[in-house]
Amino acid sequence: MLRAIWKDSAFEYQLVEIPLSLLSRMNGVEVCEVGRRHGRRSFAADVMGEGQRLFRVHFDGADGKCQIHGLPVDLCLMLRRWEQAIL
Repeated sequence: MLRAIWKDSAFEYQLVEIPLSLLSRMNGVEVCEVGRRHGRRSFAADVMGEGQRLFRVHFDGADGKCQIHGLPVDLCLMLRRWEQAIL
């Protein structure tokens, strides 16, 4: 996963590996329709673990992306990080 964090004068990019053990927790989650778009619908689900929400997965019907929100980065493997100045 590529994360971008907006700072005052730069973006910090982080290349993060999400363990398959976390991603496999999406198996069997109940997805709900989200958003107001007609036609291409979007869906989301909360992925749970140890009685709490680990992350939210969002399947975006507008562009076909799958986004993961709220996953603590300390549960993942940081592969690389760098900053890019905002010009």
